[in-house]
Amino acid sequence: DCIGLLSGSKTLTVVGGVEGVELAVIQIDITEGAVMEVRNLSASWFSLKRCILSQALLQCFDNNGFYAVDLSLDHLTVHHIPLQSIVKISSVNNGEVIVACTPTNTYIYRVALSEPPVLLLKLGKIEAVSSFLTTNGQNLLAVATSTSNIIVYDAVSGEQIFVGNIPEENLAPIKLISFIETSKEFEFVVVLEDCRLVYLVGSSNKLAREWIRHEALSTISSVEMVDLPLSEAQADIESEFASDDGTIMGSLIRRLRSQGEQFRRAFIGATNRIFSSSNFLPFNSKSFASWLASLRFSSKNTRKKDMSYERDYFNLRKIIVASTLKSVVYGIDSSDGTVLWYIYLGKNIKPLLGSLGSEKIPLFVQRTTAHYHFPPQATVVANDKRSEHAVLISFNPITGSLIERKSFPTSIKRVEILPYANARTHVCHLIILDENNKVTLYPENLDALEQHIPLHFFNFSISGDLEGFVLNVSRKQLSSTWKVKLSLRNEQKIVAVVPKPFYQKVHSAGRVLGNRSVLYKYVNPNLVAIAALDSVNSVLQIYLIDAVSGYIVYSGKQNKITGPIHLVHCENWLAYSYWNEKGRRMEVAVLELYEGLEQTDALHYNSLVHTVAAKVIALSQAYIFPQGVAALGVTETELGLSTRSVLVAMPFGSIYVISKRLLDARRPLEMTQELAEEMLLPYRPELPIASEDFINYNQSIHGIRGFKTSPSGLESTSLMLAYGTDLFFTQLTPSGTFDVLKDDFDHLLISIVLISLVIGSLVCKKLGKNNNLKQAWQ
Repeated sequence: DCIGLLSGSKTLTVVGGVEGVELAVIQIDITEGAVMEVRNLSASWFSLKRCILSQALLQCFDNNGFYAVDLSLDHLTVHHIPLQSIVKISSVNNGEVIVACTPTNTYIYRVALSEPPVLLLKLGKIEAVSSFLTTNGQNLLAVATSTSNIIVYDAVSGEQIFVGNIPEENLAPIKLISFIETSKEFEFVVVLEDCRLVYLVGSSNKLAREWIRHEALSTISSVEMVDLPLSEAQADIESEFASDDGTIMGSLIRRLRSQGEQFRRAFIGATNRIFSSSNFLPFNSKSFASWLASLRFSSKNTRKKDMSYERDYFNLRKIIVASTLKSVVYGIDSSDGTVLWYIYLGKNIKPLLGSLGSEKIPLFVQRTTAHYHFPPQATVVANDKRSEHAVLISFNPITGSLIERKSFPTSIKRVEILPYANARTHVCHLIILDENNKVTLYPENLDALEQHIPLHFFNFSISGDLEGFVLNVSRKQLSSTWKVKLSLRNEQKIVAVVPKPFYQKVHSAGRVLGNRSVLYKYVNPNLVAIAALDSVNSVLQIYLIDAVSGYIVYSGKQNKITGPIHLVHCENWLAYSYWNEKGRRMEVAVLELYEGLEQTDALHYNSLVHTVAAKVIALSQAYIFPQGVAALGVTETELGLSTRSVLVAMPFGSIYVISKRLLDARRPLEMTQELAEEMLLPYRPELPIASEDFINYNQSIHGIRGFKTSPSGLESTSLMLAYGTDLFFTQLTPSGTFDVLKDDFDHLLISIVLISLVIGSLVCKKLGKNNNLKQAWQ
């Protein structure tokens, strides 16, 4: 086993050996490749896992202590220091220091040439250590303790030079530390277990944070967009109209109080803006332009610092709450990407394992800001590494403050959120299933009305076994309702399962045909799309299954297809991408389901009642996409009125938007008059790539794994977050800004026209009065 290499000017030294037997040091001439010298040493303590090479000093340990061998000497000499219960030897890029760690203490030894190591310092438990050689030859050692302190010692004398506390809340264990010394201060770079990178500057035994990078955002597992709470004025208006006092005098008094309170807030806000420090900058700038620039910069910083967490008029600003696989939950301001807060869940947190083998820390928003009398609440669910039990952490998604941390004495098989809220607390309860299908609720108390609403669950395995369950909430009992086994071969595995989002809105129940009849959509909210891929024989099968009844609504098979497979399920259609081996190209297919010319139920869909038509009408069409596909998504608006667009993430870092009008399964090969009246486009096999449809322009977004879309207060605008190695947030208008004035709207012209009309009406009124007066005197 080779443990490391030492390079010289003309030689290369290879350090290795046989574990538990001997140590071998081989010196090689790098110009000729010949072996110059081989030195062997009997070493029962040698182990690849318990040895590190720091410059020319080999450090190993076993149950009897640690061993140090200076490889720069001609004769290999082993120095043994007896020390019990050594856990590890920390790697320090310093050939004169050995750092041995036990479960409770840390021992730092100084190593001199051909002399045994000498104990320099005995410290408590540390988390990381680093060394630095100054320009004047002073050897320094920085130690990060478990109490979030950074201490700098002289590596020769052991004298303490600097000590400071890291000014960070909710600090994770320190993984790595590196530092340098300047003329007046120390500069530290600290890497935490949750992938936070913190740059610190220390002087006079104080540490100040200069900047921080949250690298854990590249491992986002779940993400939600939370509306900001109502402002005090908006909440007062809601309270005013929600009052039970319906008398005229009571309404008048509430209106006067509300307007008085609005005037008070407006006056205080204007006063604070006028007398803020940004408006009283010292006139020490060299020019008036530089003074204006400093004024603008200062006012910008002041506005950002003092900006309240209140909902804007069009609800375009939201809090992006994201859980990561590194046990951190973030709250991000969607307006500028600022990390507002973060919660470190703990060192022993382990993600849940999904049915498809992917890790995930699920995030659920149990109470939104719509109920302004109650604080919002969100919960993440994970496992504990040591006990394998479930851990639930509830917090406020606006402020990041912790509400509750609760452990359950069981492991988690599945967790879901109820689609309705408690009538008293407005909290959506979580349903937790363990390996034995035992049901646990969080919170536990339910109203009587909630206990009588049946809930249906759907489970699957990658081999094709499907099963449906119904939950009796009052008894906390799960019963099997149906089982289906898909006819999959051994080579076929389920690669994707995509349900419809429960919050999705369908504005139109059908499509008006050219003959004025209506083709009704099959908008089953319980429909689940399943993709099964045979990677050996290159066969893809698509299933659409009703998760409540187990009825297979649609099944299709395509040959010469391979992955990657990406699906997006929306309304009555399914879009999926794949690689066509026969055509050697990427394709995007769309499948649409219709009930026909008669609708089963216009108000409420019931999976237990069959549709009117004997068979659901399925229409499909495939299109050539000239680029690769890394992820698919779809836009969301408040009412679903705008035309939806499909979001396509490309491997080279671009995000492309395809209108649903192009991905239409009813695009005809031959256009007729009736089809033209439906505004259908003729079928073309290629999807055109237009440069203006790249929404990230010239910014490359690498490693995109998924999209999160959310409606705004404007029906025309959808909010989109693309997450992966990079993050990208923007506003999309799939049907244009039909409910907002355009940026080039001529306000001056319309103002002149309105003012002219008002003046003209006043002049005409005056002339009419004079004319009537003259006629009266005649």
